[in-house]
Amino acid sequence: MISADQALQIVLENVAALGVERVPILESLGRVLGESISSSRDIPGFDNSAMDGYAVRAADVAGASEASPIKLAVVETVGAGQMPSRRVSAGQTVRTMTGAPVAEGADAIIPVERTRGSGDLVEFLASADKGAFIRPRGEDLRLGELVMSAGKVLTPADLGMLASVNRAMVEVIRRPRVAIVATGDELVDVDQPPTGAQVVNSSAYALAGAVREAGADAVILKVARDDAREIRDRLAEAMTFDAVLSTGGVSVGQFDHVKGALDELGMRQLFHGVAQKPGRPLKFGTVGYRPIFGLPGNPVSTLVCFYLYARPALRKMGGMRRVGLPRVIARCAVEIKISKELTEFVRVKLERDRAGYLATPTGGQGSGILSSLSRADGLLVGPSTETILKAGAQATVLLLGADGGIGAVTADDALFEGRNHSQ
Repeated sequence: MISADQALQIVLENVAALGVERVPILESLGRVLGESISSSRDIPGFDNSAMDGYAVRAADVAGASEASPIKLAVVETVGAGQMPSRRVSAGQTVRTMTGAPVAEGADAIIPVERTRGSGDLVEFLASADKGAFIRPRGEDLRLGELVMSAGKVLTPADLGMLASVNRAMVEVIRRPRVAIVATGDELVDVDQPPTGAQVVNSSAYALAGAVREAGADAVILKVARDDAREIRDRLAEAMTFDAVLSTGGVSVGQFDHVKGALDELGMRQLFHGVAQKPGRPLKFGTVGYRPIFGLPGNPVSTLVCFYLYARPALRKMGGMRRVGLPRVIARCAVEIKISKELTEFVRVKLERDRAGYLATPTGGQGSGILSSLSRADGLLVGPSTETILKAGAQATVLLLGADGGIGAVTADDALFEGRNHSQ
């Protein structure tokens, strides 16, 4: 049985970024840019006013003050989107709105708050240096200047920059399409109250949410009952996707048919079983370029294994450079018992005091107690070399969600117990 660190390394070594697709910029938020973008022009394309005020020649208002104002003749009013039709000559000014071009001959803007009067003759109550309150042409970008490089994760500000250089469409790394295949006679859908020995297929919905949070697209396929042919057919359907997540049927029970079905479909198994808790029966392999994760059936095990291995794989496939969960170092608020010779991922709540973060288990750590994961801020990494973490001992906590609402984090591409992983 391999370690959790070895399992993560194997997963990341066997996935790669998908190809690019061209999408409208409003669909590119959070995606990884697949091309480098250069500016098609100077931005702004003209000198413009940073304030509502008056375009003047600095020399004409030298020495102006409230006690000794200087009067200039207003020859034109220019609003944003208009071009001036007059040149500013000695003794003249152009009333100029924010964002409007600065008339030729003028070399400064004096804000309206430093003037008096509003007719054809205005008094200036302050002087101005050359260039005052003028945004020069090309201040933001020059023609041909690199705007952003391929590999950047696009932010709202980036969408604005793309629009400013007239890029309505942009190339991004394709989002992985992920099939979720749940197996088991006991499963019913979310809108069907369970009876007898039935349970709701909660893992599929948790996985779909986690897949989307990781930046991929999730499709929940119809539940496959505990029948070898039905499981094979459902997994064959899943092979049209970029990645496959199956839940249940990876242990050694009488009705665990997933292994046989995957063997028939040509899966190259890379590991089956990881020295960790929860999630020890995890299976991973590939069919062609396609990663296949055989996740354990218990809901906590399913989701923990997703966070530890499938999430990094999907983020790498989507072109992300940082693929693992963000992490912090925390102190154990209480003594925590962990399993011998297994890396145990303990569900914890985090609080912060003056000395840093405090981690407290969310309650029972059984692999069927999904509420303990719902209440958790993160997964505390219990090293395989320990059996007890004493109160006050330091440990790594992998943050769930964007950052668990915690804030500052360390690098998120490290292994669990070993050295940082370099892709």
